[in-house]
Amino acid sequence: MRRRIAAPVAAILTALVLIGGCMSLSPSGGFSPRLAVPRLDVVDETNLTEAQRDMLGSRANLNIYRTLAHHTDLYNRWSPLGQFLLNGSSISPRHREIAMLRLGWLCQSPYEWAQHARIAKASAGMTDAEVHRIAEGADATGWSDMDRAVIRMADDLRYDTMISDATWAELRKGYSDTQVMELLFTSAQYQLVSMALNTLGVQVEPTAVDFMPFDLPLPRAASRPTTPRLTSSRIAPVAVTALTPQQRFIVAAQIQPDGSLLNLYGTMINHPTLYAPRVRFGSYLQRDSMLDPETRELLIMRTAWNIRAEYEWAHHVEAAKTAGLSDAQIARIAQGPGASGWTEKQRAVLTAADELRREAFVSDATWNTLAKYYPIKERIEIVYTVGGYSMTGLAINSFGIQVEPGYPAMPR
Repeated sequence: MRRRIAAPVAAILTALVLIGGCMSLSPSGGFSPRLAVPRLDVVDETNLTEAQRDMLGSRANLNIYRTLAHHTDLYNRWSPLGQFLLNGSSISPRHREIAMLRLGWLCQSPYEWAQHARIAKASAGMTDAEVHRIAEGADATGWSDMDRAVIRMADDLRYDTMISDATWAELRKGYSDTQVMELLFTSAQYQLVSMALNTLGVQVEPTAVDFMPFDLPLPRAASRPTTPRLTSSRIAPVAVTALTPQQRFIVAAQIQPDGSLLNLYGTMINHPTLYAPRVRFGSYLQRDSMLDPETRELLIMRTAWNIRAEYEWAHHVEAAKTAGLSDAQIARIAQGPGASGWTEKQRAVLTAADELRREAFVSDATWNTLAKYYPIKERIEIVYTVGGYSMTGLAINSFGIQVEPGYPAMPR
């Protein structure tokens, strides 16, 4: 917990941020200090590749893009999803920014907060007081019922890894099922963004004027939730026989030899416009990334266990075996990096997944161990794999996507 800081002291702290980049966070709140210098320098603008020039365009003044330009292949597969959620969704700009900023606060991401506080005021008409109140939470005075529901959704997703029945009911008073899908993916996307910003040490630009509040207690770190998972669907999967021509075209590659469609794809195709960019990003993580199959499956299955996404676990057991993991090793994933039998490399991978779940940040010790085995692009992919599969798991849990018969259960 942090004490309320007097105005003159807060002004000094703000000045320190302007001078030194991201302000370190008090470990007393359960968060590691955020990085005051980047782990990965921004690209050299005098020596860009053609792909980097195409990616940066007019955004070369923002450190997030200048950092991610080190890995244009990943960025180009992820960016369409981010662009849809930022500019193409049907939710109000106000609620979009509330969801983004609330996750930035819960993940203690100074860069994410600085950028979206600015955007919230410019594009959503929010005041400084309203932006500050996002960090105060849903119980602060002044929110409308729907504002409050959006904040509670973000909290549900971060801590319980699913939208609660009460919050779902409140959101559905103003938004359709597909719009709630957009709200969920907006929140989950900015949890991923916070993980990357924090871990890579992306620094707030010197021109920034908006900073995370220093006069509030820190949020708590996340842990494995205990909330019961749904036993029926909130959003029913579309049956193959009920697919529209557009939907059938989009999911054609996923239709099984027996003519069925897995529940994940059947559920997500309820929103065809969201489906395509989500799959483009997901297929990169699943098939096209630079990570070796064992590392990828360790990350996915540990993340599934950490957020209690049973569908995700069930569907990756066979992939983990194909990657060379034994039945004993797969069972041991649930025991975590502290279990005996892991190599240093495997333990570092599992620890990274745990740290990203806990505080949206990979510690110095873990990052340095990962650096012994993975070049920088692969380390970036480690963060994005955890963030991307967290996104899918939050959707699985919140939409009530049920495991098909015959798949293995996740350890309790």
